[in-house]
Amino acid sequence: MTANPVPNPPPSEASTGRLVAIVVGVVVGVVLLTIAGLMITAFIFARKVTVSTVRDEQGREKTVRVDTPFGRLRVEKQAEVDAKLLGIPLYPGAVQVKGDMTGARVDLDLDFADKYVRVLAVKMETTDAFDKVVDFYKEEAPDFVFTRKKHGEAEFKWEEGRLKKVVGIVEKRGKTQIGLANIGEPEAN
Repeated sequence: MTANPVPNPPPSEASTGRLVAIVVGVVVGVVLLTIAGLMITAFIFARKVTVSTVRDEQGREKTVRVDTPFGRLRVEKQAEVDAKLLGIPLYPGAVQVKGDMTGARVDLDLDFADKYVRVLAVKMETTDAFDKVVDFYKEEAPDFVFTRKKHGEAEFKWEEGRLKKVVGIVEKRGKTQIGLANIGEPEAN
């Protein structure tokens, strides 16, 4: 006589409920561990970020430096920037605007990407007419792309590889302001 195997009884509701509870418990545990790991990482990262400032003689912030595990950012306000360093033609007779935010240098060093970018900027002005200044830059910077934004505003841009140069011209309070900027890797600046 052959023995008939006894069929397995269908799973009871109690064992199905137990399986669902185990799966939910594992998912909740993974979520909690992920959140805890992110919080610990954020705490460690925040402890490694430092911000330092240097003040001028009047007590105003002159330089701000932010160091992170990923790189450094340095922003320096400069009363005077040697505009010749920008590599952009200078309008004859234009003078650097004096004041708090007339020149700036920004250095961004990203360690993880092996990138270093520097921005040099300066604001100048002249009493010459807006159109005369625009004509000068059309003549002296023929490689720059000219865009007239609206009446009393114009922009010239030049770009090659990772280096960008910008000239912004604005008519303001009877004077013509000229903003010059050089953006790129320091070797290119």
